[in-house]
Amino acid sequence: MRIGELAAAADTTVRTVRHYHRLGLLPEPPRSSNGYRVYSLEDLVRLMRIRWLARSGVPLGAIPTVVGAAHDGEARDDLAADLEALIADLDTQLHALEGKRHALAVMLDGHSRGEAISPLPEPLVRAFDELIDGEDDPRTREVFEHERDSWEIVALSGQAPQEFLDAATSVLTDPAQRESVVALYRRFGALAGRAPVDVADEVEAVAAGLTGFLTVLTDRGDGVFAEWAATAAGHAASGESMMSEVLPDPAQRAVAIRVIAMVADAAGAQR
Repeated sequence: MRIGELAAAADTTVRTVRHYHRLGLLPEPPRSSNGYRVYSLEDLVRLMRIRWLARSGVPLGAIPTVVGAAHDGEARDDLAADLEALIADLDTQLHALEGKRHALAVMLDGHSRGEAISPLPEPLVRAFDELIDGEDDPRTREVFEHERDSWEIVALSGQAPQEFLDAATSVLTDPAQRESVVALYRRFGALAGRAPVDVADEVEAVAAGLTGFLTVLTDRGDGVFAEWAATAAGHAASGESMMSEVLPDPAQRAVAIRVIAMVADAAGAQR
């Protein structure tokens, strides 16, 4: 049979057959007197076997090992290792797909209930929405918006354990704790436009209050924030901080730098 007939019989294309020739997977048969290559039943079986292996997930580069394993003891050992590695890789992919499916199902479920799609737990999203929508002072409302975005970064990084997010949710949904945190953020917002040297005491007081809030979360979040603060404190001390882009206001930036330093110091003292 000619190449077109071979390809049709194996439910593939002439281009694929020629590709297998170039890779050395399928030997090229000799040409007949009229110049055409004539393929045998053995070629068809080999081609269909290659196609079956490829559809089963065997990479083209590993197919020679599979084909040769029937007559070569060393190839049989290599084949076992290759198949075990392929199965392990598929298990990893399946686990990732299951995670993606679960995430999409959660999004769909929340969307069906009219909730916003967010990487944060719904109670935390709702708490921030209530803080933002219920705040009349534009400066404080902007602070809450930035804080919500910061928490989304923490969640999207994938490094924060669920306990850490649960702790933040617990604080912001508890009326008493929430009131004290909101008061701190209002004081933080009120620092906008003030010269740090004129409000040094307030900078220190707000920083101490926010540090207390974050320390509670650190204790319940496997030290995630503490580790980040230690790294950030080093960058801030060496002048490499990008804090000026995140917080352009000097007084508010001074609070953030002090908070980072305090959390890092507290974490170091506990080690």
